[in-house]
Amino acid sequence: MTSLGLLHEQFRAQGYRLTPQRRAIIQVLLDDHAHPTAEQIFGHVQTLMPDMSHATVYNTLRELVKIKAVVDLDLGLGERRYDVDMSEHAHLVCLGCGCVEDVPCDHEALAPPPDHTHGFEIVDCRVIFRGYCPACALGER
Repeated sequence: MTSLGLLHEQFRAQGYRLTPQRRAIIQVLLDDHAHPTAEQIFGHVQTLMPDMSHATVYNTLRELVKIKAVVDLDLGLGERRYDVDMSEHAHLVCLGCGCVEDVPCDHEALAPPPDHTHGFEIVDCRVIFRGYCPACALGER
């Protein structure tokens, strides 16, 4: 799992200043393992820093994605999610409540045979399993 120190180092190495606002955004990302949206991150950070702007959150997220410290995910839920776990894994997405969980996945086993890649050089693989979490499957949510 990514640490606060590692993210700070990556940010500084790319020439970005580590302001208190950026530190707060990074901390929220590390604390929230539910793959938060930008709005959720904004809500958390604003409780600590009431003068935080949406632009600061969006710009910081864009910068973190650019330096490959955070993954920007489109999980089919209508809004982008952010994940600091850069290890190889897949996602479980509940179609009922929208919760997102990490799950181990062998991406190498999913790769198509070389003679079926149509000449593509594959550089990324995203696996999303959609279904219903236990609470939604039982109609509790």
